[in-house]
Amino acid sequence: MRLTIVNLMQSVPMKDFMPVIGALQRQTDQDFTPEWHVPCMLRGVTDSAFMGKVRLEGVHDAIIYVGDSSADPTTGVDNALGYHFTNHSDVPYGFVYLDVVKQAGESWTVTLSHEVLELLADPTAARSVMGPDPRNSKRRVLFDLEVCDPTQGDTYQIDGIPVSNFVTQAWFGLMGPSKTTNFLGLPLRPFHVRPGGYFQYSAGGRSHTVQGERYDAAARAIARQMMGSGRRNSRRAEAREHLASDGNAGH
Repeated sequence: MRLTIVNLMQSVPMKDFMPVIGALQRQTDQDFTPEWHVPCMLRGVTDSAFMGKVRLEGVHDAIIYVGDSSADPTTGVDNALGYHFTNHSDVPYGFVYLDVVKQAGESWTVTLSHEVLELLADPTAARSVMGPDPRNSKRRVLFDLEVCDPTQGDTYQIDGIPVSNFVTQAWFGLMGPSKTTNFLGLPLRPFHVRPGGYFQYSAGGRSHTVQGERYDAAARAIARQMMGSGRRNSRRAEAREHLASDGNAGH
């Protein structure tokens, strides 16, 4: 996958931004791809022509925009969404906003790592894995294929840059290279959550969230809303509606 990360930030110059891209490339090459078999090439660019709606040069299998969610028309959520859908509507995308990250009490490099890994694992934000219902282990439900959410808050460093921990295929009860459920090998059972993490699953046509004991629900809720991360939930809702309509059509 060719993943382009667009720097819209005024506060982080490219000389500071590019080492982060290098660290994330090492993370994907050395840590993530051996487990999830998703090779990628990261490219960091600055979009000086953002206001003009000029398409980014090159080929992009996915794009992540990094900036602020403020009303500034060069970096705001609405402008970024409009830009993306005007120029790259068929390309999976993500957002990381500095002001939101700060409000949630996170490092933006960890948040960017989180978004990169989850986009690689599930570009369409619509994949799910069957597993035991947290409320009744005898039933089966669909778990969102989010590889960083259950380990939210667990980090490590590459070249001095903090990045996100992630779950392995074993967390989803799948056969994979690793026997541990997460890259750092921290205590975590399949289909469970780390203290600062969370996960989502679907049952009865509804989404449910399970949170770790130290998960800051209030800050995360604000952050998710500001990040426009309804992107993932809306994509999953569309997928569920599509499956439901297909099922109804067969009756």
